[in-house]
Amino acid sequence: MRDEYGTNEWTEADMNAIIEAANKAGISIIPLINTPGHMDAIIDAMKAVGISDAAFTAEGYGTSSRTVDVRNQAAVSFVQALLNKYIQYFAAKGCKIFNIGTDEYANDILMNYAGMGFGYLQDKGLYGKFATYVNNLATLVINAGMTPMAFNDGIYFNSDTQYNFNSNILISYWSSGWST
Repeated sequence: MRDEYGTNEWTEADMNAIIEAANKAGISIIPLINTPGHMDAIIDAMKAVGISDAAFTAEGYGTSSRTVDVRNQAAVSFVQALLNKYIQYFAAKGCKIFNIGTDEYANDILMNYAGMGFGYLQDKGLYGKFATYVNNLATLVINAGMTPMAFNDGIYFNSDTQYNFNSNILISYWSSGWST
């Protein structure tokens, strides 16, 4: 849907109409806001409100234009507040599942790194920060009465069970891994 500015974003009224039509047709809506990756526009918004260094930087590889740095508490708080707004909206509309994404961590800069972004996080001792980030978002979803969903590639990456992920997270398998 195009708005008066020529953009493709859906308004709340658009979403209300979509959800109403889906409900009438017996179709369940599973909303998705993919984080911490795939957040180009959100990182730009954080810069606009004065949150610096919101994007993940990998030593020797550069700064991701797409991935929020889970070490930056201001950026993490911004994402949590933003997601919670949408989590509450969709919970009030009767949605049962909310997908928080969690895939392809900084792959825009780490595509040629062995193990990609998640391997980098593990090698640098940062995978626990990622697990905490995911678990905190899952808690927001659970507290709203929905089931959290996430994509599979970052959850227990490379069979790393050192950090526990919330067992209520419904895993959506989209990838069997990356070849490097």
